[in-house]
Amino acid sequence: MLNKILYLGYIFIALPFVLSAQEISIGTTTALWQNPTATSMAEAKQAGFDYIEVAINQFYRNLPPQEVKPRIYEFKERIDSAGIKVWSVHLPFSKTLDISVPDDSLRKKNIEFMAGIIELCAGFKPEKLVLHPSSEPIEDNQREQRIANSIQSINYLRAYADKIGAQLCIENLPRTCLGNTPDELLRIVCDFPEVGICFDTNHYLTGSPFEFIEKAGSRISTIHVSDYDGINECHWIPRQGVIDWGKMLFDLKKSGYRGVFMFETTKDHELGQRATSERLIESYKLIKEQYTDYEKTSNFKK
Repeated sequence: MLNKILYLGYIFIALPFVLSAQEISIGTTTALWQNPTATSMAEAKQAGFDYIEVAINQFYRNLPPQEVKPRIYEFKERIDSAGIKVWSVHLPFSKTLDISVPDDSLRKKNIEFMAGIIELCAGFKPEKLVLHPSSEPIEDNQREQRIANSIQSINYLRAYADKIGAQLCIENLPRTCLGNTPDELLRIVCDFPEVGICFDTNHYLTGSPFEFIEKAGSRISTIHVSDYDGINECHWIPRQGVIDWGKMLFDLKKSGYRGVFMFETTKDHELGQRATSERLIESYKLIKEQYTDYEKTSNFKK
């Protein structure tokens, strides 16, 4: 009994160190490349990425339905050949592909299309499926109905996510979109405990990302990482905008997040060009340094 007590005491003492030292794996979206190839995947793996998010918009637009499935499986082979794992799939979105539209017949068409895409995504074996709760613009006098519609659509689609063994995650969005505040997004997902939140670090435009983490907390199941100017979404490489990234990583860990540090970054603001794998890895190394400095000054070790 004494040995058991001593062992438990050791675990309790060592736990803060274990959590503090625990690494978060890193990943990037396929949208980093305009045309992601097998070479793209190999370069990402060599740069240091272990995970990928598949931006499904790259694989179904302007293609006849019979060609979508073969293209998905072909790309899965490219990912596998590079030794990268699929963490998430970003489900389709557009101005018209909106799960909250007031027109019931159009909404039914949209969610049935989305359900079909989810079934096709089984080939990727994703952990997470990222879904937009709406498109935009949304007028104030339509907002409540659009929220109700979005909730109904999520209720329908969550069963399809479960069917392929993935967690449905609803993304916070900017401007007039649904889920543009943590309170509204939590309201949208509150009835579905198995549905998570995808936290996009440059989408909460009326508050700070740290406020979002504080409110959403353990409901955050995956993230989209990029920086911005504090005014509108920019999708810049982290440390090129206004976010304090040491605090960001610290707050995410403190909230209990143990998922992938998933870059959804496409723009290199400093160089005025498309972001690259190497530049993202460089930014992550500096973020870890900032995190270590931040952790040293904090009373909370996570």
